[in-house]
Amino acid sequence: MSEAERREFAEQHDEEGDEDTLVVERRRRVLIVDDDPDFLVMAEAALAAHGFLVERAAGGLRGVFLATQDVPDVILCDLRMPGIDGFVVAEALRADPATQHVAIFACTGRRDLEARAALNASAFDGVLVKPVDWDSAARLLHEIIGVRRPYGPAQGT
Repeated sequence: MSEAERREFAEQHDEEGDEDTLVVERRRRVLIVDDDPDFLVMAEAALAAHGFLVERAAGGLRGVFLATQDVPDVILCDLRMPGIDGFVVAEALRADPATQHVAIFACTGRRDLEARAALNASAFDGVLVKPVDWDSAARLLHEIIGVRRPYGPAQGT
């Protein structure tokens, strides 16, 4: 496609609306899995302020269900929850071909060495320690999403 054809294509799509923007927004979806309703509300507000589309799951079983129904780009998951804990959630999502590529971050208030050792041996990509610094977390999540699913057209095409 020539440069003139690209410009014409871009102009036509700009006139039709923000369809390209909607696609980018979909790529920036975060699922938060936690049994603490206050944390869910706070995390959703903080990440929405950074441009993410956020879905909340109150508990591990609900988190696995939602993640497999509409695959997010990133999952933030509490470790200690009634029913199935965060480790089981992460393992279940890694075992599913539809969600095995999704970045999964543990959200925990535990800072002890035993917890760190368990996280290092787990299916999590990283950890966010509560209370979460949402500005830093948002930068990290944007970076992770960009690496796993780059935005926009491929360079040089």
